[in-house]
Amino acid sequence: MNTRFLFKPRVRQSLTIVLLLLAISTLLPARAPLMKWWVAQAQWVALGYILLAMVLLMFNRTRLMFVCLGCSAAICLYFNETKTAAPPSSQAVPVLKNDTSATRDSAPVCQ
Repeated sequence: MNTRFLFKPRVRQSLTIVLLLLAISTLLPARAPLMKWWVAQAQWVALGYILLAMVLLMFNRTRLMFVCLGCSAAICLYFNETKTAAPPSSQAVPVLKNDTSATRDSAPVCQ
């Protein structure tokens, strides 16, 4: 396969910019429906970057490979931190106004 065009500096720089813009667009908050879909697919985008890095490794394009690995790591770290920072709303136990068990001591009193 002829991959001679990948050896040109302008092509490499252009590909680097495109890869970084795709990664940044995954990390930005989404307002448009198309962008919401793109952000929802973040785990697949990160996996795609890893697969592209493996292909670039086979073609001995290590600079682009490291860009892909860095983008994948940034996406994974960002979404890992945003998921752990937000409290899980499904596990929250609602407290009723008239519930007196919340004000009682949890330890039994021996008399």
